[in-house]
Amino acid sequence: MTWPQWLFELEHSPPPRHPVDRRATLRGLSAVLVVAALAVAVGVLAWYAGRGAAPVLVRWQTDRVDAGSDAPPLPPLPDSPFAR
Repeated sequence: MTWPQWLFELEHSPPPRHPVDRRATLRGLSAVLVVAALAVAVGVLAWYAGRGAAPVLVRWQTDRVDAGSDAPPLPPLPDSPFAR
C-alpha cells in the first residue's frame, strides 16, 4: 500500500499555520474594534459631562465678572420738582 505524499510530509514537517494566522488576525481586529469602541464611549461620556458642567461654568463666570465690574454708586440726586 502506498501512502499519499502529503501524509509523509506531515510526519516530518509542522502542519500549515493558516488557522493560527486567522486567529491572530481575528484577535488583532477585535483589539482594534475594542479600542475604537472605548474611544467612542469616552467621547460620549465627555460630551455628557460637558453638557452638565456648562451651566455651572457659565454661572460662575457671570458671577465673577459681575462681582468685579459693579457700577459705582449714583450721586445723591436733588429732590424732584414733581414730588408731592
